[in-house]
Amino acid sequence: MAEYRLRRADLEDARSIAEINATAWRETYAGLMPAEALANIDLDDWTRRWLERIGSSEGDQAVFVALEDEVPVGFARCSRQSNTKLVPLGFDGDIASIYLLRRVQGRGLGRCLMARLAEHLMSIGCATAAVWVLRDAAEARGFYEALGAAPLGVEGVWEVAGAVLPDLAYGWRDLRILAEAACASQTQSPALPIG
Repeated sequence: MAEYRLRRADLEDARSIAEINATAWRETYAGLMPAEALANIDLDDWTRRWLERIGSSEGDQAVFVALEDEVPVGFARCSRQSNTKLVPLGFDGDIASIYLLRRVQGRGLGRCLMARLAEHLMSIGCATAAVWVLRDAAEARGFYEALGAAPLGVEGVWEVAGAVLPDLAYGWRDLRILAEAACASQTQSPALPIG
């Protein structure tokens, strides 16, 4: 039986995270994003970006990695909120990204990653958080809603590879709700060591 755990990402994880990011995009955004954008991902460029993100303390950001038998299978990133549409609404934390390979979804890893993000944000003084999600990504929207997020009535666009994709902001007015919702699911799943 596979063993799962979470830990803070380090610089050596950058390439694995870039590869997971690319694979998860292809699995998640097929039909939502132009095929050209999904086919032409530059892993070297993405690795450089992940090295910068992991190595930066700007915005008190944190990157966490999910492991299956010590092999990375997912990741998540958060920081202080900087979006000019969301800061005035009182959202001080930003859930920047969360991706899992399709083959490990449904095992509680996403919820555990979200709990870890909530814990980190609370540890740096954030009480609220928001996340952007593609308007047409019903599965992702359902995931956040199951964790207590509500649509904020704020719309935006994600411009990628020449395409303009509509997205929506979801948020938690109390990060404890996210932490509790995510932790509640852990009672239904095997315990997941957090390193």
